[in-house]
Amino acid sequence: MPRDAEAWLAERGIEREPIRVTPAPPDAPPAPGAPPDGASIGPGDGSPPAPSAREVAQLAEAGAVEAERREAEAAATRPPPASSLADDVAEGLAFVRRSTATAPQSVGRLRRKLAERDTPPAAIDLVIERAHAERLVDDDAMAAAIVEERRAKGHAPTRLRKDLVARGFDRDTIDRALAPVEAEDQEAAAFAVAKAKADRLTGVEAETAYRRTVGHVARRGYPEGLARKVARQAVDVSRDPARTAGH
Repeated sequence: MPRDAEAWLAERGIEREPIRVTPAPPDAPPAPGAPPDGASIGPGDGSPPAPSAREVAQLAEAGAVEAERREAEAAATRPPPASSLADDVAEGLAFVRRSTATAPQSVGRLRRKLAERDTPPAAIDLVIERAHAERLVDDDAMAAAIVEERRAKGHAPTRLRKDLVARGFDRDTIDRALAPVEAEDQEAAAFAVAKAKADRLTGVEAETAYRRTVGHVARRGYPEGLARKVARQAVDVSRDPARTAGH
């Protein structure tokens, strides 16, 4: 068993300090409890006494704990496996498919999200290229749809531009989408928004209707001066259909 224990410990890189016995001077009296002269202290060959089963178990447990500690330290300092460009593109494209499954996304916003996920720039370019090929993104169509929807609610070109910038569209896409709207008569468009609001406020005092109409038009993105002008005209016309306020 002693040799088995020593071999077991050696295989696991556990060093056990040997038991050293300092010989007494020839004329020194024997220590209390020491074996008489000539008596063997080991198994008969002068070697240190074999460890007990309990000692072997304790040493084995300590060795296992030490091995686990070393492995944990190595794992903590080991660099993560490098991913290939193909893996990054596949992962990024899967993310784009999920992101556009329920609502369209602009290219700018998708690029920002991919960068936040630590996708390499080269992979982002390829992901966007694949997304275009799969018709997952179409900035011109999306921007045009947003403008049409917001325009129906009376939003002014300045507010529309702000909304499109916030959604991540680039300047060229925004300019193309807003070109028809910015070519319109902005005062006439603002008056139409004010008139629709004023017509719903005929049951309240005129000045109250005016203030509410001004706020409504201004919130749609029209300048405050223009909002006040068209609001006054709209309130007057809504209460006196014979007046046209020049429109």
